[in-house]
Amino acid sequence: MASPAPLLPPPPKALRILPHKAATWFRVHPFDAATGKYAPAAFNGSGLGNARFSPLFDPVTGKPIPTIYAAESERGAIAEIVLHDVPNPSAGYQHDLERDYRANLHLSRIRAPAARLVNMTTMGLQAAGLAPAHLFEGDKDDYARTREWAQWIWQDMPEAQGLRWMSKRDNQSEVIMLFGDRVDTSDVDDDGSSHPMQVYESLVIELLDELGAGVFPSI
Repeated sequence: MASPAPLLPPPPKALRILPHKAATWFRVHPFDAATGKYAPAAFNGSGLGNARFSPLFDPVTGKPIPTIYAAESERGAIAEIVLHDVPNPSAGYQHDLERDYRANLHLSRIRAPAARLVNMTTMGLQAAGLAPAHLFEGDKDDYARTREWAQWIWQDMPEAQGLRWMSKRDNQSEVIMLFGDRVDTSDVDDDGSSHPMQVYESLVIELLDELGAGVFPSI
């Protein structure tokens, strides 16, 4: 069956903004403890990167819109970032853990406040006449298009404080992205539990095993 044709906004029907309770979330991110750069609760306002829904820019000022991205579980955060580029099919893939360690990746736990988020789960998309494949089927070569959806939401849904959806990498885990210009960034707290990825090596290996994959042998 052919994949659906790429779609650009607006959606056939309105996307819904729903209240989301304050909650604890998990992030995988590079972290330089010496300088504090890329701290656990820091929003990314650099305008750099190539993610499905970021970076975004204010069309009037041209300035980046700060965002922060997190998953509801440790495994979801690891799947989304550490295992983002695992191929499909993944059986037989060998993951380079040492590369993750050299990148100084950390897993951190943060607390985010209640927020009004655009529902981009399967049900939320269906209400708007969309399907998950329209926004989550593609990988990096499709991110310029999917960012247009996030940009449109930011511009045309001014009450939206961010997005929520189910992880493509681990659909057991919810994911959010908050707009830093629409939430009080000081209300996003680091609880001090950040650890380097080496601490979570057993969980990474467990997830790789679910994928039929393993660890690249170290020299």
